[in-house]
Amino acid sequence: MSPADLVLLAGPISTEKGPGLFLRIILIASFVGVGLLVWAFARASKDGAKRDAQRAAERAAERERAATADGS
Repeated sequence: MSPADLVLLAGPISTEKGPGLFLRIILIASFVGVGLLVWAFARASKDGAKRDAQRAAERAAERERAATADGS
């Protein structure tokens, strides 16, 4: 078959609706879903790091208060 024949045969495939369009929609939706999942994990990790730093600062302040109370 010549390339012109292949282009002629592929023409209706690319313009008609069918399983190809459905699969493309599923593929795009899955990429969007994975992107949202990665964003959610990154945000949770960032918030978790902030909470951990805040807890560490509170523990350090508690130790300092305890040390000054014992030293008095």
